[in-house]
Amino acid sequence: MEKDTRPTLSLKAGALKKAGAKKRRKQRPNPNAAPKQKHPEKFGAKSGAKSGQEIQNSADSRLIAFNILEAIIGRQQMLEAAFANSEGFKGLEARDKGLVRLIVATCLRRHGQLTALLQKMISDQTAEPVQLVLKIGLTQLLFLELSQHAATDTAVELVKKIGFERQSGLVNAVLRRTIREKEIVRSKTTAIDNLPAALRASWQKNWGTEQTAAIAELAAQTPPLDISGTGDVAALAEKLEGSPLTQQTIRCSFDGDIRNMPDYDAGNWWVQDAAAALPVHLMGDVAGKNVWDLCAAPGGKTAQLIAKGAKVTAVDKETPRIDRLRANLKRLNMQAAIKTADILDDDFGRTAQHNDIDMILLDAPCSATGTIRRRPDILVRAERPELARLQEIQIQMLKNCLSWLKPEGSVLYATCSLEPEEGEEVVGAIIQYGLGRTLPFTAAELGPFATALTPEGWARILPNCLVESELNKDTTWLGNDGFFIARLAPSAA
Repeated sequence: MEKDTRPTLSLKAGALKKAGAKKRRKQRPNPNAAPKQKHPEKFGAKSGAKSGQEIQNSADSRLIAFNILEAIIGRQQMLEAAFANSEGFKGLEARDKGLVRLIVATCLRRHGQLTALLQKMISDQTAEPVQLVLKIGLTQLLFLELSQHAATDTAVELVKKIGFERQSGLVNAVLRRTIREKEIVRSKTTAIDNLPAALRASWQKNWGTEQTAAIAELAAQTPPLDISGTGDVAALAEKLEGSPLTQQTIRCSFDGDIRNMPDYDAGNWWVQDAAAALPVHLMGDVAGKNVWDLCAAPGGKTAQLIAKGAKVTAVDKETPRIDRLRANLKRLNMQAAIKTADILDDDFGRTAQHNDIDMILLDAPCSATGTIRRRPDILVRAERPELARLQEIQIQMLKNCLSWLKPEGSVLYATCSLEPEEGEEVVGAIIQYGLGRTLPFTAAELGPFATALTPEGWARILPNCLVESELNKDTTWLGNDGFFIARLAPSAA
């Protein structure tokens, strides 16, 4: 085994027990800046005296961030659900909401690194709530441009608020030593540590060590905002202060409340990752055709199809998801036939068979591992998704879709997953069973995603696909969701 020659942390358990017992002289700010996020939020960055109310607000924001993180990490809530269920978050001012979102997202993205660092700094017997407080503090000190003293002071107050006042000295000691030894601390981990062991092993096996490291680096960054819209893309990009990324996508640096962006209420655009916009593009000319969008919520692909002139039937099985779909289409001033149904249900299948369907878009339910840039809660899931069960569902869904089409019809199958079990293996099984045949993509169709073209004519899009293109040399600005996409037709009789 190669010897680790990196600097050794001085944050030993014994030293920490004694830390804080002695009054230390005031330290000068560390001149070494943390790695910059693409669009840092400089909350608390200004020095100077703060009012009691400002200090209280900062402490309250950290407590809310703590509660949301505990819901996600401790109780395995989904990211969106944890924010939606937080009454404290709802009551914050816009600026404080931004701070909480930034801390929560970064702590999740860097959770593997934070965990690895704490293993070197404190006893593994330290209570989990105290460890989470320390992770929040380390997130601010190592990965965000926040005030060092504010990060430390609010962490000390936070650990007291959650009932662990006796551990305040430990928290203070760890964070103040981190300030003094920031570069040593940071050097002890890399982004690859953030990937759960099962995902890391799977991706290294399937995509290689170099690709996996690149995916990990992108997953650790705050992603830009991708927009799909109607009308002139260039004009919309100028209005939104973004840049046209592909024929169908505008990339923006905005990371606040999207409702404050120009033309939101006018319904001229919607949020959609560049890779997520590709499946509809690959369906070609859909104008005037009877197209069914299955598993359609929240409706980004439905909106694309409507904008391209298709006669769309949007289907999803859960009422809350259908409600969200309706609301999104209403804002966009778009209409579709909407059905609440389970596409695995036999009654639905008998209905679908008599609708002269030209094309079907099946964005199948999956593990969503390709979305880790925007869904960092995936990185802290305690258990790996049941891929065998998901694959079974996906194969049955795709089989059904192929049986509902006109003879000359086609299905566009997509999953936002990096797992071959949910992509290549599903389509391979369909072909092996004689249920369908591939309508291969071309490099020209894929455009900036051309490197994703497989020998079979499918698209295997990794999160660093756009980084490998010539679109932009600033790799922190690029990245995309991971997808598998295939186009199929029923097997010839």
